[in-house]
Amino acid sequence: MASASPTASASSSTGRPTPTAGTSHSSANERTVFDPVTHLNLPVHDRTVEELHSAMSTPPSESPPPDIDRLRNSEMAGIIDAESRKDEWNDDAHQTKIQVATVAAGAAFAGASAILLLSRVLGGVMSGWAGWLFASAMCCILSLVAAACVLRFWKPQTSKVQLRGEETQLRTQPDSPETALWFNAFLGSLWPIVNPALFISVSDMLEDELQASLPKFIQGVRVADIGQGSEALQILGIRNLDGADAGQNNTTDDFVNLEVALAYRARPHGKSLKARSGNPHIFMDFLLTGGVVIPVWIELTGFLATARMRIQLMPNPPFMSAMTLTLLGQPKVTLKCTPLGRKFLNVMDVPFVSGWLQSAIDAAVGAYVAPQSLNLDLKTMLSGRDQMDTQAVGVVVVIVKSAAGFRNGDAGKFWESKKEQQGDPYVTIGWGKWGKPVWSSRVIENEGNPFWEEIAVLLVGPSEMNAKERLRLQLWDSDRGADDDLLGSVEVNLHELMENPKTQNQMSSRTDRFTDVDGSKPLPGELQWDCGYFAKTTLEQHLAEKGQNIDELKADVEHHAERELREADALQHKEEIEKQKNAELKDRGDEIIAESPPVDNWPSGILYIQIEQIHGLMVQNADGSVIRDGENEGEDLPSAYCTIILNHQRVYKTRTKMKTNKPFFAAGTERFIKDWRTASVIIAVRDQRLHELDPLIGVVVLPLHTLLKTRSQVSGAYPLVGGIGFGRVQVSLVFRSVQAHLPRPLTGWDLGTLDIQPHARAADGLPADLSACKLVLSTLNGKGKLHAAEGGWRQKRGRPLRLAVKRRFSECLLVEFRRHALGPDQTSAFCTLWLKDVADDEEATVTLPVWRSTKGALARARVNAQAPHEDSERVGTLELTVRLWPGLSGYHKALAEHDANVADVMKVLDAVEEISRGDGGTAHDSLYDDEDSSGQSQSEDDNAAAGAPGENGEGRGGLVSEVKDYKKRKEQLHRKHRGLMQWGAVRKLAWIGHNVEEAAEDVEQKIKGKFSHRQAEQGMDVEA
Repeated sequence: MASASPTASASSSTGRPTPTAGTSHSSANERTVFDPVTHLNLPVHDRTVEELHSAMSTPPSESPPPDIDRLRNSEMAGIIDAESRKDEWNDDAHQTKIQVATVAAGAAFAGASAILLLSRVLGGVMSGWAGWLFASAMCCILSLVAAACVLRFWKPQTSKVQLRGEETQLRTQPDSPETALWFNAFLGSLWPIVNPALFISVSDMLEDELQASLPKFIQGVRVADIGQGSEALQILGIRNLDGADAGQNNTTDDFVNLEVALAYRARPHGKSLKARSGNPHIFMDFLLTGGVVIPVWIELTGFLATARMRIQLMPNPPFMSAMTLTLLGQPKVTLKCTPLGRKFLNVMDVPFVSGWLQSAIDAAVGAYVAPQSLNLDLKTMLSGRDQMDTQAVGVVVVIVKSAAGFRNGDAGKFWESKKEQQGDPYVTIGWGKWGKPVWSSRVIENEGNPFWEEIAVLLVGPSEMNAKERLRLQLWDSDRGADDDLLGSVEVNLHELMENPKTQNQMSSRTDRFTDVDGSKPLPGELQWDCGYFAKTTLEQHLAEKGQNIDELKADVEHHAERELREADALQHKEEIEKQKNAELKDRGDEIIAESPPVDNWPSGILYIQIEQIHGLMVQNADGSVIRDGENEGEDLPSAYCTIILNHQRVYKTRTKMKTNKPFFAAGTERFIKDWRTASVIIAVRDQRLHELDPLIGVVVLPLHTLLKTRSQVSGAYPLVGGIGFGRVQVSLVFRSVQAHLPRPLTGWDLGTLDIQPHARAADGLPADLSACKLVLSTLNGKGKLHAAEGGWRQKRGRPLRLAVKRRFSECLLVEFRRHALGPDQTSAFCTLWLKDVADDEEATVTLPVWRSTKGALARARVNAQAPHEDSERVGTLELTVRLWPGLSGYHKALAEHDANVADVMKVLDAVEEISRGDGGTAHDSLYDDEDSSGQSQSEDDNAAAGAPGENGEGRGGLVSEVKDYKKRKEQLHRKHRGLMQWGAVRKLAWIGHNVEEAAEDVEQKIKGKFSHRQAEQGMDVEA
């Protein structure tokens, strides 16, 4: 969303009365905050019940009391109540009448005197002093009559303007205050017919706040319906923030700064539901423990708030570009909650429940109280246009290489052996002002000179730029039984990376000394690392790809801007025209980039994924006979949530939308992807259930290589398939390339399967003792063997070795030469292949140096991305043919038993595989079932050798085949709640078993954590 950027100084310097809480409020409720609209320090106070009652004391149809002094002494100083200005206006008119009457009386007296004098000169009717006395009396009477006529019949001059046949009176005084009466009348007519769907975001915000703070006895909550009622909000007062109020930086004509006072008073109604619907209301369902659902009717009874807004203008419809909205102090909101069942108590009589509801609403509204604000892209919202660009403006790429000379984190720990007292270092990367690390390297145990060679990518958005963030790298020593020790920090200003020519769109090597976390005290050691800032591709680069010229586009934009603002040009508003040109050029540029495919030269970029809502969400019964989609059967509706799976890793999870068949999410995430042509995006929708494992409602597969082939911005509704339900998910995608040319190996996925051909040979002569050894090839999550044979080493059955890989850029393939001997195998020599150097989906023959396993060289080489020390003995080379398949496969099943995230993704991939095969096409992941198929093939070979009947024969082979076939289909049946899982009791037993396994796994991990170092995992983002 676009955001306006305003700023300011103390409010007392503006020359207007300083807003206070009023005479009836203590100064303890006042505080000074930063106003994001004007950038001034502004005294505010939270609204109170007394103020709300005062605002509600007068019916909405009548004018509130004309207490101008009270308003001037309150926080709303300068905001004058529209209706109360009637009396002030009447006072001005009365004064004007008196002045006119005085002039008329004087004129009448002068005229009568002149007539009398003329008549006397011409020999009038009477003579003597009696005539003069009578004439003077008549002149006074005439003057009084003239004055009385003016006061009785004359009205101040008005101008009349004909509008749609109606005569509208407009005052001519240019300085008369603006009244909000006309707007309240207009709002009162418009309010009842506004589409309630526009308030979905409000109900969504409230539902999320309640869901995040549920008491233990409430399992879930959902907003079943929302309505704005027929009684509109009232504008108590509105004023324009002029140059003094808005600050020196906000005097430009393309911004409007307003301050508005709002209030609402519920109208009286009867007890019927129809009568209650006249007020703004929310119909909510509270799901209690045991499956009991309590429907609750919540209606708004009172509201009082003061807000400031900054609106950026534009010459074309809808004429408003962006808006920054902030609340001046905590608004006061009062509610009435009533259960819609006689058997339930009034929940407002329970202090805990009513207080919880009130606190949740206050927290939802308080998120936008100054100095916090809400930024809205009005242009996109009012025009209905999809988002054309990403929030992130670029990425910072960091390669952590090595560290040396740092303090020994284990020094002085008497319980550690001397060999272990070298520390267990790892590096974290994050933002200095935020404080929380967003990336972590692997832990290298017992190492004083670690080499990581790991890559990290951080998105840079407006929040990081506005906060003037600092990139922070920290070296830690991992401890098993205590908190990790900080060994040193390195900080670099983000703007320095963005503006330095050495780091603009290219990598630069650095060596920085360690300091403490504040940067004030130097610490021993230094960090070697590479970094670079890569901005998004420019409009010029996209036009050059299409063979177009940027100068022609700029000329066209300038021509249109000058025509649209030709009146401003006549007024010599040159600065306004330049701003409009830049804004229009950006809009045109965003549209051109969004309607164009990504630039071929830059496949890496930022992907924005947003889940809008799900239409027609339906769930099948356990027997598949009835589809539950009725709104009246709220207890049968699903409670859906979505997870986004990027390259077979869960990266984002939405909140749960309770019991609805049309959940509205409007939630998404931005992620850096290394190559959009090979990236995989899957959206999984699950149903959150009580005392059951959340079943998969369905999945959506988004093939980026197809969707982004013609344009960089895509939106559409995609059907859910592969689960127990149906529906269409509304999804928006935006991809923007960054100017980064990553090496081919670095564009691969983190997860993968390493395919090793079943033969290996020595590229040059190896000692005889090594040629006779077997080869043990292993990753952190897989292991295989090659046995010595003529001409090298081979797999016994001639099948490739396939090993699971979890963190491809931080682990290696370790090849050990092991001797055949009694007892444990002994490793005579070894070699390593770091998987960061292997490209995805490309078969390659690699030659690896073989080293003798002496002086701890093997243990060090497995975790250090560096060749062994010079004193290590190199005895030859080994040649292997490898291929790295991206993504999860059947060889990750053992990993899934201990990793819930991997297990969840594998279940989703089961559904994807079924869909792919059911369509008659080739499976997306041909390796996914290879582990099982290999085992089945081996059994068939053994049966054939033993003369056992085949699959279609009678005897043992047919039974084994049937059992294997059932095991293969069991996951598919259970995923769709078929087979044993069609009964609820079985599903509850499965849930209990799953919880027991999770508890046992947690205990196991805690015990292991006491004796080993646990590697940090890159977690999944959850909607806040």
